[in-house]
Amino acid sequence: MENSRRSSRWRRRAIRLARALRDDARASAFVEGALLLPVALLTLALLIFGAEGFAIDRKVSMTARTVTDLVTQATPTQYSNGSSVMTEAAIDNLLQVASSVLAPYSASNMTMVVSQVLVGSTGTTATVTWSEPYNGGTARTAGQVLTLPGTIGTGQAGSYFVFGEVYYNYTPLNFYMSLSPITLYGSIYLTPRQSTSVTCSNCVTPWTAPSS
Repeated sequence: MENSRRSSRWRRRAIRLARALRDDARASAFVEGALLLPVALLTLALLIFGAEGFAIDRKVSMTARTVTDLVTQATPTQYSNGSSVMTEAAIDNLLQVASSVLAPYSASNMTMVVSQVLVGSTGTTATVTWSEPYNGGTARTAGQVLTLPGTIGTGQAGSYFVFGEVYYNYTPLNFYMSLSPITLYGSIYLTPRQSTSVTCSNCVTPWTAPSS
């Protein structure tokens, strides 16, 4: 009998406590906060990832333009058959200079490739004539055919472009959630400024005369 009375008292206390929590606005706010906290943290994380990723992506595009512009404007060691002659060392130096554009972000996660291409007869494709990588990048092979973006090749058949590419392996900060690395990419085609074309005979992919 005593145990039954004790059990009854505990049940009544539990019911009163449950009712008090139900009617307590602070308890309701606590529950709502607990439900909204994960969503708020996820939103904050995405904002941080998005802002940092956007900033690095912009730097990647700027780096691609910088290295391509440097190569097209570089003073050659000599001219040969109307072409600017450059050495691998000179091009590597320009690639290294361009990598500083990425600051304050680390350039260790970035690779670059600069190549020269010859626009085909249709103006829609171009063939690689030489290529030089940087920081572990992979040089394009001689004779590789690339599809030109938009209409940049229209009316340019037989002309040369310097093609700069930048890859950045972006790993978001480990904040609240882990995300897989993302490869950011930037590229641009520019025409040589010092002559009609550029020759690099000792690059990783050396100058190869295009087949007629």
